[in-house]
Amino acid sequence: MKRRLAWLLIPLLLIGLYVWQKPTTSTASITELARPGQPDGASLSTRVIAQGDLPAEGTRSLFDHLITQNDVLPYPFEKLVKLLQDRNPEGGAPVAVLIPHGRSLLKAQADDGHPRLVMAADFESGNGASLGFSPRGQLFLGFVEKAHEIEVLSYNEAGGRFEFQLVQNYCAGCVPRIVYARRAICTTCHQGGGPIFPQRPWNETNGQEETAAAIAAARGGSTPYMHIPIKQPLASPERFDQLTDQGNFINVTQRIWLDGCGIDGNDCRRLLLKLALRYADSPGSFDAANADVARLQELQKRHFPARGIAVPESDLPNRDPIGERQGLKGWWRSLWTRDIKPGEGARDNEDLAAFDKLPRLAARFDPLTPRQPKQVLTANDVDGVYGVAALFTDADLKSLGAVSGYDIHRLEARVDALPEEVFAPRPVVRVNIMRALLAQPVGYCCLDTHEMSPPVASGVPPLKISKHVVLKEFESHCFACHRGNPAKRLNFMAGASEDEVLDNIRNKSEIRDALDWARYTGTDKASKLMPPRDSVQYQQLKAAGAAGEKSVATMRDTVPSLFGF
Repeated sequence: MKRRLAWLLIPLLLIGLYVWQKPTTSTASITELARPGQPDGASLSTRVIAQGDLPAEGTRSLFDHLITQNDVLPYPFEKLVKLLQDRNPEGGAPVAVLIPHGRSLLKAQADDGHPRLVMAADFESGNGASLGFSPRGQLFLGFVEKAHEIEVLSYNEAGGRFEFQLVQNYCAGCVPRIVYARRAICTTCHQGGGPIFPQRPWNETNGQEETAAAIAAARGGSTPYMHIPIKQPLASPERFDQLTDQGNFINVTQRIWLDGCGIDGNDCRRLLLKLALRYADSPGSFDAANADVARLQELQKRHFPARGIAVPESDLPNRDPIGERQGLKGWWRSLWTRDIKPGEGARDNEDLAAFDKLPRLAARFDPLTPRQPKQVLTANDVDGVYGVAALFTDADLKSLGAVSGYDIHRLEARVDALPEEVFAPRPVVRVNIMRALLAQPVGYCCLDTHEMSPPVASGVPPLKISKHVVLKEFESHCFACHRGNPAKRLNFMAGASEDEVLDNIRNKSEIRDALDWARYTGTDKASKLMPPRDSVQYQQLKAAGAAGEKSVATMRDTVPSLFGF
């Protein structure tokens, strides 16, 4: 009898084990999810904030402004890291962590030997003469070396939204392209249109010792990878998480400013700004139950969406890729899932079909799975006060204090005196508010787009050269800096066709002197010679010897001399 009972229990135990540990994988298909939907046309924010892939006319991302001011996209990636570090007044490196087995679209191209690197700017700059470059919580980069692609998420201040961009073909001897990504693809994971990151204890990152040890073992030591230490303290992913939370709330702030106050809510926005500056002046003494706050709540009730304003969930559940493969659970899971083969999966952010063929993650870990909001704000909530206050930097508040005698009442009186135009139903732009309050056109690095070349959308094919073979030389040695450059003055090899590109080159007579190595090497004009001495293209030309000299001569002869002799 006991033996028969034991035989009956075995199948029940196996069924229980199956139910207990067989992964419930996500059924989400990124190909389906990435199909653009129709935005809520009734929402004020969707009418005044661009919804397409490209930014609104006259606006650009912080990343575009950064590269424009640098004149060229730095390569290799370590130089891009240094560019951000050099802009930091304190000289600190960006916050960075390594993720060898993550959840991004390019996850199959990363591994322990070549982990994905994610980086976030974490500084504010500015002084009395300029509002400075302050990308804290507004600029994030993800780089997968084997995919030759940088994913960029950076805030567009004038446009009131985060922009999704890609640096494609980012490799030695390649011609990189900076393009705006298909937004519908990006928001399948970035469901609030902003940054996302896992929750503690961040087992996917090299902030955990086991993950750092696996990277070190695969790379044969603890030498930093792209200047990023293989082993990081948990403070690094923790700070990255804080920056993504900060960035995530910017979009919510814009919705409160617009949808929470409404199209005729200038008085609501004015009061919202006054309370934000009051809170920023002294957070500890801010009274959330005073008459002004009650007045704001009443004003918000006029237009606040009936469904409320959602605070998107930017935190993904912590996932432990190493732990998933260990113990009885790991063995059982291995029966139902297979490992990703080297080179399998999407090689870029357009290859959705290849990504969909990969083994699915458990539904709760999959960033494609729809996430419930962290919170839904109502007209009685005053979170917009804190969101608007967070837009101002410490340097901003010092400048405002100086013009108001460090008297918050005088500063609020300045807000009362601002013209209605300042509070028109447009995205709140910290720089415009500062200029209005300071009553002077204080300088700023990152709003003016007049000297920028047009933005390029993902999917626009690169130039195919077949008619004018000489363009091959320019493609190899010049396109990296002068085709697709966000700076208009340096983008003189742009053009949709071979004929157009060649005409643009021929119309730039300065190219002859820039390629006249024989005349200017060793002179005070040597720094003007192209390609730049610290570039990969220059090293390739020098290494080619006589063939390199012939390439330079061919390019120079393509451009007519000043007098056409």
